[in-house]
Amino acid sequence: MHYLKEKRFLQGLSDKLKKFLEVDFILLLSSILIFSYFVFYIFLGEKNIFKLIQKEHYRENLKQEIKQLTEENTKLKEKINYLKTDMFFIEKKAREDLGLVKEGDEIYIIVDRDIKVRKKEKRWIDKVLEKYQEFKLR
Repeated sequence: MHYLKEKRFLQGLSDKLKKFLEVDFILLLSSILIFSYFVFYIFLGEKNIFKLIQKEHYRENLKQEIKQLTEENTKLKEKINYLKTDMFFIEKKAREDLGLVKEGDEIYIIVDRDIKVRKKEKRWIDKVLEKYQEFKLR
């Protein structure tokens, strides 16, 4: 009888141990699955850590580019304001582009006589030369 009690005790103990190990195994397996899901999500998922780092670098580059373009824009606005208000520059551009002269200025025009006439229409310099010749003959 003593043997039978020991056998039941050991069998009950082994059953308890099996149930305990079964529960531990299920917990272990579920925790491994949850951990591997999070590892997959962090490193290989749609919003993984590598993409996050890459987007952060891209964001920093864009911030630097915005700062650089803002500085360049400010400098260009200052230059535009200067060119609009500086009388010396306005006068210089009027003389160069429009051919305007001040009273008392002398005009020197260098004409290369070897160049053939390209078109029948007159250039503005040819018109100036004609006017100059008219004044010279008077």
